[in-house]
Amino acid sequence: MTFDSERELQRLEGKLKALRSKEYIPDALLEIVARTAAIQLEARAAEPAVPLPELATPEAHAQGAPLLPRDAFTYDRARTAATFGRLLAMMRAAGGSLGAAAEVVREAMEKGELAVEDACDAALRDDAAWFDAWALRLNDAPSLVRFLAMGSVVPSVEVLAQAVAAEHARRTGADQPGATPVVWQHGHCPVCGSAPLVGRLVGKEGALHHTCSFCRHEYRAKRLQCPFCLEGESKNLEYFTADGEPGFQVHVCTSCKGYIKVADFREFDRISIPVLDDLESLALDIVARQQGYARPTPSAWGF
Repeated sequence: MTFDSERELQRLEGKLKALRSKEYIPDALLEIVARTAAIQLEARAAEPAVPLPELATPEAHAQGAPLLPRDAFTYDRARTAATFGRLLAMMRAAGGSLGAAAEVVREAMEKGELAVEDACDAALRDDAAWFDAWALRLNDAPSLVRFLAMGSVVPSVEVLAQAVAAEHARRTGADQPGATPVVWQHGHCPVCGSAPLVGRLVGKEGALHHTCSFCRHEYRAKRLQCPFCLEGESKNLEYFTADGEPGFQVHVCTSCKGYIKVADFREFDRISIPVLDDLESLALDIVARQQGYARPTPSAWGF
């Protein structure tokens, strides 16, 4: 499927309009999100096709093996470094504590203490210890380096994930007209093996689709199952909504105390962009945490 940057920019603007109506989302944060998303779309449109690495066999995949583990993903280093630079400049211009932290990062890069490739490679490895070390140096913006790294590799990662998923669909016949939709039975992403970020309900039957927290691949998931501990007993799986947030649900697991937010826009004329659905429903994170639930995946925006 060809990436239509003009269409995606239009959808982004429509979604941002909805986000601007949320009084609890600070204007400064929304401006960063808007500019970051636009930079990523521009970089995504410029990403070249990439050769496919070796993928997991259909047999191994059926048992739960990801098609391509996240640490095996590659990225265009020159383009990613340019995106990193643009995001860093944006953060420096933001001023305040965030701008000061971005200046520390810039100085560290000048001194050779921080290399873009090291940060991006750590993001692919999901190396929490590496980012924790930088968080200690940036007390007022501890997630900044992780945000810059992840934000920079996303365009390359999305291109490769889309190619991997398309090749797997071709090999298995899932791309043929009339093929039975594949419902992924495992909790993690079928492409890279990472945990899901958010979900959404699709179609008359309300099919559950999850979006991966790393490669952004969207896949059909088992409706009655916790994506984190795989609990399948209905008595341990619940959901709730919140006044003032129509179109969103929080699916919780009483076994592991995990939760995932799910958008249900089927009765609304609203745009779904999963990483922005996550931000739009920020109030539900607060409610879920107040009730003792947690999710293992941070926001795509660094919190």
